[in-house]
Amino acid sequence: MQNKDYYPDPKETLDVSDDFASFLQAEGGGELAPLSRAPVQGAVKIAFWGLRLYIVAMLMLVTIGFTRGMH
Repeated sequence: MQNKDYYPDPKETLDVSDDFASFLQAEGGGELAPLSRAPVQGAVKIAFWGLRLYIVAMLMLVTIGFTRGMH
């Protein structure tokens, strides 16, 4: 015998319009807690600045390449 949880009857239609809302209500959730950004500090801040400098350098090289063109 098949388990209905894993093999639902294909003739039945499933109403999935409010699945998340019913899940949230069942879990006792209501309003979600406000989120705030984590402060970027230390090595991550240095890495981001390094990426910004890399992007600027690459844009300069592309600009030089386009202005000189192929000769």
